[in-house]
Amino acid sequence: MPIVKRTFSIPDEVSTELDQTIPNQERSKFITQTLIEALKLKNRDKLIQAIDAIETWEPSEEPVAEIIRKIRDSQSARLNSKQ
Repeated sequence: MPIVKRTFSIPDEVSTELDQTIPNQERSKFITQTLIEALKLKNRDKLIQAIDAIETWEPSEEPVAEIIRKIRDSQSARLNSKQ
């Protein structure tokens, strides 16, 4: 994967601890691994929120075909409103 140089600002205390804890030649690898883990957690949290936002389905006497038609119409309307 290509390497991209980035500039970030971090608190002085964090910078000092990084310098004292991680050897100079290992810092980029350490920061990359830490960012990958943090981004995975953030994406996982977003997925959990999306799952939690799904409405629960309550069984009804309505025919399944009618329920599916309503779901499709709702999704179609939502997609058309985003265009």
